[in-house]
Amino acid sequence: MVSLSRLVPRKGMDVLIDAADRLVPSYPDLVVAIGGEGRELPRLRRKAGASLASVSMLGRLSDQDRAVLLGSADLFVMACRNRWLGLEQEGFGIVFLEAAAAGVPQVAGESGGAAEAVIHGETGLVVARPDDPGCVAQARRELLSDPSLAKRMGAAGRARVVASFDYDALASRLADTLEEVAG
Repeated sequence: MVSLSRLVPRKGMDVLIDAADRLVPSYPDLVVAIGGEGRELPRLRRKAGASLASVSMLGRLSDQDRAVLLGSADLFVMACRNRWLGLEQEGFGIVFLEAAAAGVPQVAGESGGAAEAVIHGETGLVVARPDDPGCVAQARRELLSDPSLAKRMGAAGRARVVASFDYDALASRLADTLEEVAG
């Protein structure tokens, strides 16, 4: 299980670690790898060290290492959440598309654009209460316990990225829009 992000409270890495602890009894070989850096890194390292699960804080990764990490994952999870009464939300969540491009199903928190990047039930699961470790653990359990579902979601995510977010597809849509605006 993998996550990549700037390590700030809104990204939900603390919940990801707490949810992993809930999965250890059913999945004793569970490994969680979190890449990124930010102000939460020292706190998350302490939390990872006290976790029942095998949690590795990888720090900053090169683009090549990010691609290798995503390609090795069974599941991508970022339990992003709203903060400050909804004033702080997740942007579109390009990292979800990077995971989808690698054919990896995703679990996202329902925050801002994350629910647009991950299509619930098709390319992954969107958790309505991402601040609840039990809810995040349940979404992860659903995909871990059904490898064929996870594989279908990973394939659907990859197909969506190729069809809708490939540079050629984006350039074509931009050209069409510019032509339409120009009249």
